[in-house]
Amino acid sequence: MKSVVLIFNIQSNTNIGQIIRTANAFGVEEVCIVGRRKYASFGNQGTSSKTKIRHFYKVDDAFSYYQKLSYDFVGIEITDESIPINDKEFECDTVFILGNEGSGIQENILARCQYCVFIPQFGSGASINVNTACGIVLNIFTKNRQDFNKISGYKFESK
Repeated sequence: MKSVVLIFNIQSNTNIGQIIRTANAFGVEEVCIVGRRKYASFGNQGTSSKTKIRHFYKVDDAFSYYQKLSYDFVGIEITDESIPINDKEFECDTVFILGNEGSGIQENILARCQYCVFIPQFGSGASINVNTACGIVLNIFTKNRQDFNKISGYKFESK
């Protein structure tokens, strides 16, 4: 199964860079950035040059593109209908949508998702960092893969 991380309305360049790094680590097909064309990718540790990045100015164009490729759309968002990520078994190529750090994913975008997932939390915070959420969800998505990179010393070997 393939995955895409679609980031929409993320404001922090550090979050963008860290999401690119996280997406690369989990072998996503590509990172899709909707909206602004110019961005910095602080914190990506050189992975932005090794990660396919696709850009769309409008979210409708991104949905059309990935729908033609038969991807499911999954919002990473806390809603009344969201499924706990720990309970989800993925079966299809999936576009994971990450929204704004404060306001989340807009309602009109949530309505276009097949479903949403949330990450169970037990502390006093209302949510977690968008990059951290991305990493947790991608880890669950790839949990059954056995083709992970080999370890050399205290690091993974690069492909």
